[in-house]
Amino acid sequence: MSSLSGNSHPEIRISSATPRDLFWNLLDRPLNGFIGRSLIFICSFLNLANVMVDKDDVSLDVQVLLKLGVVGLSGLYGGWGAVSDARVRKVLVSFPVAWMVILVFFFFVAAPFSISPLASSVSAIAVCTAVLLTVTVLVQEGVFATMKSVFYGMSLFIVCSWLAYFLWPSVGIMAEPITDGQFTIRMAGIAHPNTLGQYSGITVVFGIILMCTFKRHSWFVLLTILLAVCALAGSMSRTSTMATACALLACYRHVFFKREYFYFYICGVFFGLLGILILATQVDLGAAIADKLTLVSKSGDAEELTSATGRSDIWAYAMHLLSYRPITGYGAATSKFYLHDYSMYTHNLILNVAFSTGYIGGLAAVCMVLGRIRSMFKVHHVLADGIIVFIVVNGFFENVIFSTISGMPTIVWVVALAWPLLTDDPAVKMGQEVREQADTTPRFLRLGGTQ
Repeated sequence: MSSLSGNSHPEIRISSATPRDLFWNLLDRPLNGFIGRSLIFICSFLNLANVMVDKDDVSLDVQVLLKLGVVGLSGLYGGWGAVSDARVRKVLVSFPVAWMVILVFFFFVAAPFSISPLASSVSAIAVCTAVLLTVTVLVQEGVFATMKSVFYGMSLFIVCSWLAYFLWPSVGIMAEPITDGQFTIRMAGIAHPNTLGQYSGITVVFGIILMCTFKRHSWFVLLTILLAVCALAGSMSRTSTMATACALLACYRHVFFKREYFYFYICGVFFGLLGILILATQVDLGAAIADKLTLVSKSGDAEELTSATGRSDIWAYAMHLLSYRPITGYGAATSKFYLHDYSMYTHNLILNVAFSTGYIGGLAAVCMVLGRIRSMFKVHHVLADGIIVFIVVNGFFENVIFSTISGMPTIVWVVALAWPLLTDDPAVKMGQEVREQADTTPRFLRLGGTQ
């Protein structure tokens, strides 16, 4: 109710809020959180999608323009988070997340020396925006909300891949040339088969953890897991299949590898080695192994596997080229210009960084990976461990987290890096309390979600 003055006119209360204040209040929760989660969802689905018939062809078309638009919006949102929220800045300058910031710096340094400075700069900007966006949403919305957005994006990617496989076979199916004019038919969906394998593998890991650890039992999660398992098989990505198995073993190592079973493991290893020794005296073990390897090779030749499907030649040639430009490298997104006689990519996470930024950037990538693996044994969390192991195992044979336009793998890798720095997720808080009871030595910057 308004009070009356002496002249009987109602008292007028003028708000001191400026248009700027009203604008930022409008962007406050829940709208702010909705925008951040939506951008994570869109990036997880769109940034690595490719509906071209030639999956190795990258040109400026409608889908690339859409991706660049999403990268721009993500950069604005992530940049706003870094400027307006001190917690975001603290995470960005705290290791191991700071390694990603250092690598972004090296990508920008190398861009002017690239054969295509524009392409290298755009790729560097994409990595930068992925880091800023992910850290901002993690700090402001929490780990679990961020991972749900990623999972929904991956689920849509899997569903659209199956639709393309059945309804648009020219895009959804890829005939990959192998040796002697042979071809192998692989499911590609809305991306390259190797990319589909990465999406499918991480989706399987996420889904199993959601059901077994977080007790999120639903038909949606179960159906997504089944679709992802079938897509993983259809993509014929042996690297992603192996990475998925290793990730699940790492996630639930406390179940599979218990101290009370230590002696059984020792006995199993002993009798296994003894069996191999006896077998080696009875048959030509090398020939027998080579014969079995042909069963899982695409071409029917065991040499395909022993050379990592030709990747050993790619690695050797990439390192030979790198010796000519050890300081700056060749710039991001340029390997297709130099490796076109072998492949479009270096097919190795560390080598891709070194090829793009030089030996110093490659060393920073090594420190990032080894540092995060080391911290995995001190700060245990099922989902973070699964991400780390999947990316590292896959990174032996694929670029994974530093693609031309960074997408889902880069986002989940940043989550795995930032996880020890955050305590706003209930599961993380519970693990944090257990660790603090056992050891009070501060190893990581710990930030609360409500500060």
